[in-house]
Amino acid sequence: MYSSKGDYEKAINFYKRTLIIREELGDKYGKGNTLANIGAVYSSKGDYEKAIGYYERALAIDDGVGGKRLKGYILNNIGIVSVDKGDYNKALDYYKRSLAIRKEIGDKRGMVYILHSIGIVYVYKNDNEKAQEYLEKSLITQKEIELKIMELDTTTNLYLSYKHIGEKYDAMKIYSLIKETDNIDFELNLRLYEILEDKSYLKTTYNQVQEKASAMDDKLSKKFLSYPIPKAIVEEWEKVNR
Repeated sequence: MYSSKGDYEKAINFYKRTLIIREELGDKYGKGNTLANIGAVYSSKGDYEKAIGYYERALAIDDGVGGKRLKGYILNNIGIVSVDKGDYNKALDYYKRSLAIRKEIGDKRGMVYILHSIGIVYVYKNDNEKAQEYLEKSLITQKEIELKIMELDTTTNLYLSYKHIGEKYDAMKIYSLIKETDNIDFELNLRLYEILEDKSYLKTTYNQVQEKASAMDDKLSKKFLSYPIPKAIVEEWEKVNR
């Protein structure tokens, strides 16, 4: 609850108190889960180095006691942080390991997210053929399980890959999905700006990045703004507003 409210320090405090109890009980699986949750809070906070540290500790514990669903979750989260840091090859490695687990346990919802995430990495790497392969698979699976929450994000990135190679795409489909979507994050707003060439999305994503950075201490804020996506947003905003 505190993490959802953006009160990350209180969230971390409660998780660390939980961690002590898990250790006292000898609950290795619970310890791995709690370490993963602490990593997720640091990721939300923008402290990616600490996030990866906790995820790796969780992964090491989970390797010892099983729990494939948790392991798939942790691998996915390390992939997310690796993307945020701009380490795309590392992200692909972790995502694909997570995808193998999701397939093995028949977790279609998890597969949707991983296929989507892999596709986005290939968009960033400008490998549009691979991007389309994974994003189209994600959309097909989303329709199979009637999952709507990611449709705008997946469709936007898929159409962006079409745009990169000069293929046609339906911009009206994106506008329609925008109306159905709440809480569009700064990364997706950047992609909407790129696909629709509408400066209002650039303004929104710039404000979101600045708001996130302003909630951090100076050292962390500078590091966050140096990562590829926030950096690209700030640079594009400054270029457009010269």
